[in-house]
Amino acid sequence: MRQVYACLSVLGLILPMICFGIHFSRPDQNAWGEFFAAPFATWVISGFSWDLMITATACAVWMGSEAKRLKIPGFGWHFVAIFLVGMCFALPTFLYRRQAILDRLAKSDSEVQS
Repeated sequence: MRQVYACLSVLGLILPMICFGIHFSRPDQNAWGEFFAAPFATWVISGFSWDLMITATACAVWMGSEAKRLKIPGFGWHFVAIFLVGMCFALPTFLYRRQAILDRLAKSDSEVQS
């Protein structure tokens, strides 16, 4: 699973950044205004935007509790990544790190039992 999470993390970083880069490379003077207005341009897009914001908040809460439970260091940068890059990067990256710790714990449990 870690390989899947790693691939999704890379795609989740690169693909949004390409889109953002194209948007901000336009000679239009109102790139920042459009950037913040576009997610609420229509009712349909507003629905998707609210869905993503609520999902991001729920994931941030879950990731914080999992990080605390499993003692995953450096959770703060995942929280920042949710809002600076996006869930498509932050969540698979967190899941990658979480899986590494779970694998390590399972290995140490099996060694203790043998």
